[in-house]
Amino acid sequence: MRWVQFSQSGFPFHPSRVLRGNPTMHRLRVLGRRSLFLNHAPWKRLAAKVAMSSLWPLGAAMTAAHLGAERQASPARILDAWWLAMRCNVPPKEYFVNRLWRAERRRRLDDYLYFTEDRLALTVLNKAAGWQPGPCPVSDKRLFSDFCKTLDLPTPQIIHVWRQGVPERNSDLAYRDLWLKPSRGWGGTGAERWVWKNGQFWRDGLALPPRGMARHIARHSRQHGETLVQEVLYSCPDHAPLIGPSPLCARILTGRRRNGLVDIVDAMAVWPNEGSVITQGGRIAMIDTISGRIGTPHEASETCPSQGLEGTELPDWNRVLDHVRKGHGALPHYVFLGWDVAFSEQGPVLLEANSGWGCFHFQVLPDHPIADTPFASIAEEYI
Repeated sequence: MRWVQFSQSGFPFHPSRVLRGNPTMHRLRVLGRRSLFLNHAPWKRLAAKVAMSSLWPLGAAMTAAHLGAERQASPARILDAWWLAMRCNVPPKEYFVNRLWRAERRRRLDDYLYFTEDRLALTVLNKAAGWQPGPCPVSDKRLFSDFCKTLDLPTPQIIHVWRQGVPERNSDLAYRDLWLKPSRGWGGTGAERWVWKNGQFWRDGLALPPRGMARHIARHSRQHGETLVQEVLYSCPDHAPLIGPSPLCARILTGRRRNGLVDIVDAMAVWPNEGSVITQGGRIAMIDTISGRIGTPHEASETCPSQGLEGTELPDWNRVLDHVRKGHGALPHYVFLGWDVAFSEQGPVLLEANSGWGCFHFQVLPDHPIADTPFASIAEEYI
């Protein structure tokens, strides 16, 4: 698996000295590549860099050929995707989705933050802001809940906490709809929604009585680490007829400047697919950061009910922006954060803050590089 990862991550250096776009973005890419494997022993660092340098040409060629065939691209375009990967560390996937064969886009290659570099680049920025590894509200959902309570920010109620198969305190299991979440999970891993109906907990056709549910939570906490049992949030009345019972969520990207001011960089709406209760892999649309108006749903059919969301304004949008600004202001060691906010029947609720917030969709959906947002000017203050 590690070899596959090496074959998809680019060269361990930025091969092109030619500036193609914003100088800050170019420098950020260079610094990200230089930071690779700094905490490893010299021999491991050398071995990893040799592996990346050796495997990237093959991995990029295979990816370019596969994606080119899917898109019925010409052999010349597939070869161009591979050549750009060799010259500028541009992932073939982003070559095709951002149409980087076009001259006006090719001149701006460094204005994009590529998914193979976003973690590296963001870590460089956070270290410049004083970040140190360790438990914090961004990496731990329980600490995030405590953080929100301290700042008087709305967040879901934690009903129970289980560790290694044992509840933190002896109390009866709540007979209501429940969410299970690993305290330190990411990407929806380990998240489960259970519905309380007819004296049992139900999920995907499986029914568990209360004692069975307690045993299940115990297994969950042994498998995923500390498990939070939270209340379930439901859609606000305006959204429920269009997307079902699970609430629409917004991922709001904030950037903190050196002087402490927090800018809203961009925002995206996410909601479950038809018949699903989780947002991972669901529908997405950009949000106008000034008005809170939802844009065109991405790749949704004309008959999709959630098409009705286009053009609608999210409730209490300005108050939500105040919440995320206040939260980021209290986390000075993160330059950029992606805040997940659920628009529930109780009003907007902060779910979590993410240091890895997904640069890919923030560039593909609006069809422009992230350098066209305040991202570049904020990053410039730290590098």
